Amino acid sequence: MNDQPRIDVYPVGLLDHMKRGRLQYGIKHYLLRQIKARDWRAVRNYCNGYLAEVSYSDIRHTRCGRGWTRRAALSSLGRHLGEDNRA
Repeated sequence: MNDQPRIDVYPVGLLDHMKRGRLQYGIKHYLLRQIKARDWRAVRNYCNGYLAEVSYSDIRHTRCGRGWTRRAALSSLGRHLGEDNRA
């Protein structure tokens, strides 16, 4: 069993499509469809940039950090973890 926490930070949505050279595809086939369906949460999530998640072998943490830079995503994750520890 792996007890070491691991933090994964990776691009998602718009930033991922930009890095892969598929921006036109993402906007045309995903973003416009979500706007027409008025799924504003999906639109917001598409514009997250980076996500930071904590990975443990035996527990699942459901809150992620998000931001337009890796540092911002890690900072956001740290705030979420701090809030969870106070509760």
